[in-house]
Amino acid sequence: MQTVCIMRALAPKPEVMFLDEPFSALDFEMTLFIRAKLQEAHLATGVSMVIVSHDLEDAVFLADQILLLTRRPTRIAELVPFPMPRPRTPEAVSDPEFVRVKAHTLEVFRREMQA
Repeated sequence: MQTVCIMRALAPKPEVMFLDEPFSALDFEMTLFIRAKLQEAHLATGVSMVIVSHDLEDAVFLADQILLLTRRPTRIAELVPFPMPRPRTPEAVSDPEFVRVKAHTLEVFRREMQA
């Protein structure tokens, strides 16, 4: 179902695609599948994707830039670049740079929780 929604959104050849929690109702196997499909779509079309996620691993895996927000009133806590080459495989999550960036985003998240 999620794949069909993504393909339907790509059909009119948008410049930007907005995805709000695209993995929230999926099990891990399907999450890996949809991650791969989103990455394939990005590489094939060049469409920019803005993905809202509360899952730091999903955010880091798919992003070139991770925008971390504060609580209300919402502001930008930090913009974290992540230039890891594509395509990214599921094994990328154990790459030292991936682990470092994910740990940093978690640190920012925790800092903002305490603020």
